[in-house]
Amino acid sequence: MATIQDNNELFKIIITKFHNEYGTNLESITVYGSSIGPDFNPKISDINLAIVLNTMDIDSLLKAKHAILSLKKKKVGTPLFLTKEYIQHSLDTFPIEFLNIQTQHKTIFGEDIFSELTFSNDDLRLQAERELKGKSLLLRLSFLENIKNHNALLQLISSSITSFIPVFKALLFIKAKPIPNTKESIIRSTQEAMNIDGKIFHNALDIKYKRIKLKKDELLDFFRKYSKEVDKLSVIVDNM
Repeated sequence: MATIQDNNELFKIIITKFHNEYGTNLESITVYGSSIGPDFNPKISDINLAIVLNTMDIDSLLKAKHAILSLKKKKVGTPLFLTKEYIQHSLDTFPIEFLNIQTQHKTIFGEDIFSELTFSNDDLRLQAERELKGKSLLLRLSFLENIKNHNALLQLISSSITSFIPVFKALLFIKAKPIPNTKESIIRSTQEAMNIDGKIFHNALDIKYKRIKLKKDELLDFFRKYSKEVDKLSVIVDNM
């Protein structure tokens, strides 16, 4: 399967553009997410960047606007701008986001900051519970708002399953289980570790990648099962 892990030409372009803007204020550039793993699809996958600066304010962010606009043509998303200090002070607030970067990343410039991060199981569990309960509420609300829009419901499933993957990674970390590098394997491992019905989440992934198509009545039945399984997982995490 396609991967950008060894796309040195693209990496050189990214490094040059941001180094020209920031010079010595640029600490590191890290590519993370599915673009670094076997799930990468050059037709639909965005390339995610985490850029660490020594100092950061609104004026320093504005320096990146031209680089961001030019790189969008190459499917490079708007970078996540951070500082070392912000990362260290936010590990208890956003542990899932930083764990998600750590599990699949490639630092293409500067120090690899993310490999050395450590996480608290308590912080991960609390955020996982919050994420699951929040996403469950939003899932039901969005379902009701788009109940007559078939395409909107399909898009809702696609976006929701993507947002669950980092939560699943956090649960595997808490359970001291290996974190696989594909979405399908992550779902399978989470099913085993958390004793849930992984089939519904695999189906959601199939819908995202257009491997299966659902009619209106099938879609309604899917949402019933999907919502139920998310709520079940929320209760499990709440009781951990």
